[in-house]
Amino acid sequence: MHLLTYELVEKLKAAYMSSEKWYSVRWHYIEGCILKAYLDSYEQTGSESDYIFVKSYIDQLFDSGGNIPEIQICSYNIDQIRMAGIMFTLYQRERDPKYKRIMDMLYQQLATYPRTSSGSFWHKENYPYQVWLDGLYMGQPFYVQYVKQFVEAKDYSDTLQQFENVRQYIYNHEKRLYSHAYDESRHIFWCDKSTGQSPNVWGRAVGWFAMALVDVLELLEGEPADTGILKAYIKELIDDMLPYQHSEGMWYQVVDKKEHPGNYLEASGTLMLAYAILKSARLGYLPKEYAVYGIQAFNGTIARYLREEEGEVLLGGICRSAGLGKKPETGQMRDGSLAYYFFAEQIVDNNGHGVAPLLMAYNEINRLGVNSDPDDIRETGIMI
Repeated sequence: MHLLTYELVEKLKAAYMSSEKWYSVRWHYIEGCILKAYLDSYEQTGSESDYIFVKSYIDQLFDSGGNIPEIQICSYNIDQIRMAGIMFTLYQRERDPKYKRIMDMLYQQLATYPRTSSGSFWHKENYPYQVWLDGLYMGQPFYVQYVKQFVEAKDYSDTLQQFENVRQYIYNHEKRLYSHAYDESRHIFWCDKSTGQSPNVWGRAVGWFAMALVDVLELLEGEPADTGILKAYIKELIDDMLPYQHSEGMWYQVVDKKEHPGNYLEASGTLMLAYAILKSARLGYLPKEYAVYGIQAFNGTIARYLREEEGEVLLGGICRSAGLGKKPETGQMRDGSLAYYFFAEQIVDNNGHGVAPLLMAYNEINRLGVNSDPDDIRETGIMI
């Protein structure tokens, strides 16, 4: 992989935070993921510009009374929890109570959050009894970190149970892959009436879940929790996904249907898996030699989809959005079919679903030293 391509990642990182062309100033999970990538970079390198970008963004969301009007505390939506994870670092450094107030408010909401009979948070109140893989990334890292930092009695059994529920109810044993989602009630039109599962394996959904596993595992280091089951899940997930990794290093939009017309190598899901693999290998949740698969995924994505046009760096191949059921904003009915995943959602450039995991994975690449001295990596047997 030519170092010029990594220079394009650096250029995109600098340009992306310099204007609001590719994202909005709002309380939203997509921007929460973007901010996490920059905050991880700050915590790794001490880059003040990364920190200032994150803090300035968050501070714009507060009103004069120290509240964030966009947060709908009466609405149960696991997506709105994701952004709250940014507040820990801001509060730790600034000690401004406005950050703690937001964390307290959203943590307290979890006490009344609706659940399935097995104890999992519903994805949203308008998707009752449904658990989607991405919901684990939206809610659990914040939940764990809040307990870790602010709750005297450390009990992580709720989080561990919710991950176990995903493995029990959303893992497809015939495919040996995770479905996108599950409806406990079996009432929604998209689900299998026997299993409750949605019909297909969406790459980004698997990526969200993989990131949830590794980030929660990292947070639980040294805590009173038996994380062996989570380590088994991340190893199983990656082992199940590796047979579907394309020779270029990427994964398809619908993971196990590469031969179907309309399927395509998708950037965001691939980059989420790259991040999860690289971080898991670094922290010992996967064998160190697995890092090569993460590097191949990262390099394969930027080789295919990262380009420069008229001085602007663009990351392509990103599925703009995908979900299940009726989309509240548009009324679109999303049935989880192959035709839906292939043709009903746009493929776009520089969307935060792709740029955020690109930058998260790049942080992990930099920890390996791949960018600064490729020969060191080659000598370990990890080829770039």
